[in-house]
Amino acid sequence: MDIIESKKNLEIYKSNLSKLRSYNHLFSSYSFKSDCEREERQLKERIENLENALDKETKRNKKAAMR
Repeated sequence: MDIIESKKNLEIYKSNLSKLRSYNHLFSSYSFKSDCEREERQLKERIENLENALDKETKRNKKAAMR
């Protein structure tokens, strides 16, 4: 796993999620709101998966460094 690329992607996902949450859906159509909610769920899932993978990678690197 490329840690540098993963960290960049994680920051991009977090910024996209922040922008999506700050968007005012007051005059948006129902389908657009639904799409935004779906995208928000996907971003949360991707962020969680990347954070878990990075945690596992750092633990693996710590174990290797202790040997």
